[in-house]
Amino acid sequence: MLENKKIIYSALIVSLALNFFIIGGAGFYALKWKNIRADGNWIEKRLDRAESRFLRHLEGQDKTLAKQVFSERRPALQNAVKEVRAARHDFRESLSVETPDPIRITASLDRSQKAAAQVNENFHGALRDMAQGLSPEARRNIAEHMKRHRHHDEADD
Repeated sequence: MLENKKIIYSALIVSLALNFFIIGGAGFYALKWKNIRADGNWIEKRLDRAESRFLRHLEGQDKTLAKQVFSERRPALQNAVKEVRAARHDFRESLSVETPDPIRITASLDRSQKAAAQVNENFHGALRDMAQGLSPEARRNIAEHMKRHRHHDEADD
């Protein structure tokens, strides 16, 4: 009888562990899916990450200058991001009708592409504005950092 209890307890522990694993995984991916669907701020988060990655290589006046340039460019970036969102919404709407209109689909995609180009242009404009005012040491630090992370570009060649 004692042997049967060990087998039963072992089976119970394995079953509980398996249930925790399955339920935990399902809960994790359900939450992740919910966040993906509800997350309309993914572009802003990406811009924030890019800004913080850039700023962590700067100190003193260079960091202050970079923050100032980013804050000046932020409204234009936010407007471009809003336009990207609106264009994506129009695209989804144009696909959800019973008979999609190809002209409307194309217009919404063109609008999205123009808005994304504005995001890119404003972000690179901010980098250009900063680079012109940074100290030579700060430029070297950023160049060194970019050189270390350039392996992705060289793999494409």
